[in-house]
Amino acid sequence: MLGYQVGFIGAGNMASAILGGALRRSVLRPENVYLSNPHLEKTEPFRAQGVHVTTSNVEVVQRVSIVVLAVKPQKFAEVLPALAPYSAGKCVVSIAAGISMEYIKGQLPGAYVIRAMPNTPLLVGKGVTALAEAPEVPRPYFDAVNELFSAAGETILVQETLINPLIAISGSSTAYFFRIAAAMAAQGVKQGLEPAQAVRLAALSMEGSAAMLLKSGKSPEELTRQVCSPGGTTLAALTAFDDGDLEGMMAEAMTRCVKRAEELGR
Repeated sequence: MLGYQVGFIGAGNMASAILGGALRRSVLRPENVYLSNPHLEKTEPFRAQGVHVTTSNVEVVQRVSIVVLAVKPQKFAEVLPALAPYSAGKCVVSIAAGISMEYIKGQLPGAYVIRAMPNTPLLVGKGVTALAEAPEVPRPYFDAVNELFSAAGETILVQETLINPLIAISGSSTAYFFRIAAAMAAQGVKQGLEPAQAVRLAALSMEGSAAMLLKSGKSPEELTRQVCSPGGTTLAALTAFDDGDLEGMMAEAMTRCVKRAEELGR
């Protein structure tokens, strides 16, 4: 259990995922958490669990040692100036795409800044969060932040320069899989399956494939060959990927993702 008071500014999906995981695993006690959002109805599920809720970002920063900035990148210029007088000595964690640690340090003098890039599967305890190296942050703070994100998945430590590229492979990428699952399920329905059954089959196939990839020690290419039989159905399906240049499409999608993170950057 963390020995710090922790605050969240913003109560969107990602903040809910991080906080929900920490509460489920008892990494945080509700009475040690402060959550702010301009619309209090969004905080109701956490208030009901005993979390302190408010519309004041300043109140959150004043009361805690670790602050998670869970607002959109476009909101940082609006939110940070009000926090500056109260942030010195606090640990400030940003989960925003494109916003550099250097920019936040400039806006919040004296704060210890950590940049994190989590993904939405934290909502179901299967997330992954990249934490940028921050050697100037006191070790107890950094360890506490690592424990916070580990409550709902895995964490990896990377150089900050890799955070934007990581958005394309472990942040935004969850939507790629949802899009693929939707397309697979739609075709299943056309063939006569019930919609819920088709989605479940697609999702379980993805889950099983991911488990094979993580546990087998084999590369994606090796596992693909393992599934394919000469002249079989899988090879027939993969010819459509070849014809449509799947790899080229993925490269373009990920390039656009990183470019947008850079455009949002400060």
